[in-house]
Amino acid sequence: MFFDLALNISLAALVLGLAYRLWRWLTTSIGPDSRNYTPIERLSASLKGLGRALASRRALPMLAALLLDGLLQRRSLGHSRWAWAAHMLIFWGMLGLIFLHALGPLIVPSFTATLNPWLFLRNLFGAMLLAGALMAMWRRLRTPGLRRTTHWADRAVLGLLALLVLSGFALEGAKIISVHSFDSMIEEYGTLSEDGERAALGQVWREQYGVVFPQGQVPPGLELMEQGLELHNDSCVDCHDRPQWAFVSWPLSRLLAPLAAWLEAVRAALWLYYLHFLAAFAGLALLPFSKLLHIFTGPLLLTIRAAGSREAMDPAARALVRALELDVCTHCGACSVHCSVAEALRHVPNLSVLPSEKLLALGRLARGTAGHDEALDVMRQGAYLCTSCLRCTRLCPVGINLQDLWFAMKDDLAEMGYGPPVREVAKRADETAGDSRNLVPIHLGHSEFPRELGLTVQAETFRGCYRCATCSNSCPVVFSYDDPVKELDMLPHQIMHSLGLGLSEEAMGARMTWYCLTCYRCQEACPQGVKVADVLYELRNLAAARQGQGESC
Repeated sequence: MFFDLALNISLAALVLGLAYRLWRWLTTSIGPDSRNYTPIERLSASLKGLGRALASRRALPMLAALLLDGLLQRRSLGHSRWAWAAHMLIFWGMLGLIFLHALGPLIVPSFTATLNPWLFLRNLFGAMLLAGALMAMWRRLRTPGLRRTTHWADRAVLGLLALLVLSGFALEGAKIISVHSFDSMIEEYGTLSEDGERAALGQVWREQYGVVFPQGQVPPGLELMEQGLELHNDSCVDCHDRPQWAFVSWPLSRLLAPLAAWLEAVRAALWLYYLHFLAAFAGLALLPFSKLLHIFTGPLLLTIRAAGSREAMDPAARALVRALELDVCTHCGACSVHCSVAEALRHVPNLSVLPSEKLLALGRLARGTAGHDEALDVMRQGAYLCTSCLRCTRLCPVGINLQDLWFAMKDDLAEMGYGPPVREVAKRADETAGDSRNLVPIHLGHSEFPRELGLTVQAETFRGCYRCATCSNSCPVVFSYDDPVKELDMLPHQIMHSLGLGLSEEAMGARMTWYCLTCYRCQEACPQGVKVADVLYELRNLAAARQGQGESC
């Protein structure tokens, strides 16, 4: 009765939660262009696009993405073998328990929980899930970049999974040694006619199945054992394999054996049964409202991603996919750990700089729960510190196009009056340095500038530049122009050299300084270890600081 009630409540919560999620995907708008499409238009465009992709040559790449990226999680393997192993264990352990344990009687007509392979597989998938959850917990505790982005929800999900598996192992171990479970089996399935037969069968189950009987209840004896084996072969062997196949629960039952009398007295197996199915039903009810949903939405998004580029997608379908991506995120932290501007957190105490936290902020912005002006300022700072280097998009294990979301987020913020703060500063610097784009007498910057620039991020290393132009040759901005000197005023190596000469105003005003993507290719390529990207980043911030103080850039 209680089991059925709890099951129906959790199923109702699951259905309502999934309906709520679908409605949010159809109505949430990210980017001004997404607001132009109704839920019907989004759904129709998405289904049509998916149908066209499946009927085209893209079907094979989509299938490959589903298998390699969705089911084998190839993208996780690219950035961390530990994370890949943890995710694989959790993913396959969860699916195995869902389809070969919880839904086993519905999927396999001959399913019997106490027979192999189900007895062994239940322990195998449970051990996989528990090992994956423990590995994920350890990774979040040991990786500095993950500790600062781990929320209570991340801990709660891993804790719920651990509780589910541990309660299952404990339940099975308690039932192995339980006399009550043995008697219940006899009452439900057996046809024993006298107490002597119970004692005979009990001797077999004590020796071979681990049941712990009270002392004297099942007397030893060869004749009794032979009778018990005959009863066992007639009534039990067809539906009960040896519990030793439960390679986790069986050793646990041996540890619990000395406490068997006490566990029997408090009905431990019954309470563990309640704890186990309530944990399972809680996970079922919370699935649409937690990151557990990505078990199904992650492979879906990876398949959609393989169907074509985001730019070629129907705008109405793109609006739905953007909203879907908010709920696909697993908050694994891979993007934040490898973010190219994560170092800025040492100087800018704003977690929204990190992609995983910025995505949460975008969710609040899209749903209209961003809060007051100060919160929007924090979001803007996080959005515009992003260098658009594409690293987070390339690393995301579930295939979220974070780059597209950041551009849409900036458009939404600009529409609300929170556009790029650097625009006005760049305009002022551009005006100040206008004369330097013609032939003018060279004048040195003020003597405080080199010391001022060297305050943070080792920017003073520009003194080591010997103008080999490696940084300029590796810069994607330089190569995007036919005549880069005309369009950018100075190239990166020229900016470094001008700073060495003290020409701070010319360096700040050069369009190259403001067009820099901060992708760090120049800095990574420099044979002298000059912090080229950091210097350009410092220049922009110093220009902003001077403008704030009313000085000339």
